[in-house]
Amino acid sequence: MTNRNLKRASRRTFLETVALGATAGVFGSVCHATSPAAEGPPAEAAGSPNEFRFTEPFDGGVIHEECGPPVLGTETGPDGKKMLKIRVAGSVPHGAKLELFTAAGQKIPASVQDGAFQAVALLKDRITEIKARTTINGAPREIRTRAVWAKNASRRFRCYIDDHSFFFRDICAKNYKSIFDCFYLARLRELHRNFGAKINLNCFNTTPERDFRLSMFPDKYKSEFEDNADWLRLAFHSENEFPDIPYLNATPEKLAADFDLVAGELKRIAGSAYTAGLQIHWADVPPDCYRVLADRGVKMLQTRGRRPDAKERKICDYHLPDDVLEYLCDNQGWMHFESGLIFYSGSTGGCDWTPVDKIAANILRRIEVPSKSHLINIAGHEQYWWPFYKNFVPDIYERYATAFRFVLDRGYKPIWIEDGFFGGAE
Repeated sequence: MTNRNLKRASRRTFLETVALGATAGVFGSVCHATSPAAEGPPAEAAGSPNEFRFTEPFDGGVIHEECGPPVLGTETGPDGKKMLKIRVAGSVPHGAKLELFTAAGQKIPASVQDGAFQAVALLKDRITEIKARTTINGAPREIRTRAVWAKNASRRFRCYIDDHSFFFRDICAKNYKSIFDCFYLARLRELHRNFGAKINLNCFNTTPERDFRLSMFPDKYKSEFEDNADWLRLAFHSENEFPDIPYLNATPEKLAADFDLVAGELKRIAGSAYTAGLQIHWADVPPDCYRVLADRGVKMLQTRGRRPDAKERKICDYHLPDDVLEYLCDNQGWMHFESGLIFYSGSTGGCDWTPVDKIAANILRRIEVPSKSHLINIAGHEQYWWPFYKNFVPDIYERYATAFRFVLDRGYKPIWIEDGFFGGAE
């Protein structure tokens, strides 16, 4: 298999994997609340007589009113404001006394039986830190977990399309009067007009052949891009399509240089139609690059979950820890507190590779899972729209149209991923 074919197969596997992952039940696995960001020494192995850990809520897990466990519902507080009612659970050594409390000092009554503890907590803030304290072998121990509440989350969808360079080259070469004289952008505008879709285009600096670069594109269309920024926006993706997985082991300096190069050109070309609401090419950068993205306005990064026993190659996951990837198999999002980035599972598979008659079933499998139903992606790649591309998909427009019809009929609203908190929540 050639490198290009291997790349295509791997990327298809990535998007199909996140689509199939949506079929897993909410109760498919136990989510360990003590993620690598948790405070204190590592928890002992499960079943150990000295085990001391939270099992829910998962540290950094994003929850909302309708996501299911550990959420139990809502209550109205004395001040008239809504509070989120959640279950708090974990394990503690047999016979040990337990104190459970918030970081603000509010005690949480807990019951302890047979080495397990349970409690109910009421959350009023976006982030609530919950701590547990006990004594093990004469030494004090304290652990924590942090619940992240996406308040007033609603059913919403994001559309992004990756790998853009061809439409820039086409417009530049033919010197169109309008950007919509390019058939590709005209078709996207048709999707917007018919379905109200907001479409995010993630862009390369150069074409794969390197016969064109963004610096060659004139700025005379800037006002037209800005006039359509309510539904069409441009973002960084990578410097080029190749090499594969370009930022897998990138230094912060390399990622910053490429990001700033592409973002600078896009701002010159499109003005206010530039956005930091990107998707990184191949969905991978090392953790020491997270801050580079956060400092440039990135809020959320789409990835996939992964079971510990998964056989596929470990890519497209931003080097996230195994327990976080397992959590994302069954849940929507997780916050990396040090950078503020939220990693989320939202894909329903690529429109490039999903036949029209399979699209509705793909989406339905996901939205039937409460913990993953509120935020979904409709995604794909630019190449498949172009007749000269060897894998051109003649019915690509109808694939997107089918996806948009399906979600709109079920009450989903289009969003920009960079708006609000967690893609449009409060």
